[in-house]
Amino acid sequence: MRELIWVFIGGGLGSMCRYAIYYLLKNTNAYLPWPTLVANAIGSLLIGFLADQLMKNGSVSTPNALFWITGFCGGLTTFSAFALENVTLFRLSDSLSLILYSAMTYFLCLALVLVGAYLSKTIY
Repeated sequence: MRELIWVFIGGGLGSMCRYAIYYLLKNTNAYLPWPTLVANAIGSLLIGFLADQLMKNGSVSTPNALFWITGFCGGLTTFSAFALENVTLFRLSDSLSLILYSAMTYFLCLALVLVGAYLSKTIY
């Protein structure tokens, strides 16, 4: 039961951060859904860093991992919103935005997971 509480608290905080990112970026160019991209990018960087640190310490199944990786990063990143925005762009027949947004999200977030792991190794 404690595990669920750690995930719940981390997820709530991550979701609050996601909303804060949306609030700060809501007036940006509507060509791309920037708030979701930024939340996914930050979450990808953070999850790469944290996963590397927790695996290195052999503490992947600890409350820290549940709070930060499953909870916070799960609440912060917005794959369901990303999928919905892709469907919306598809329905609007905005092919260029759909391709650009999908590719940027995929490659940027993949790269940032690797950067997070690299930073973890470099810093610690």
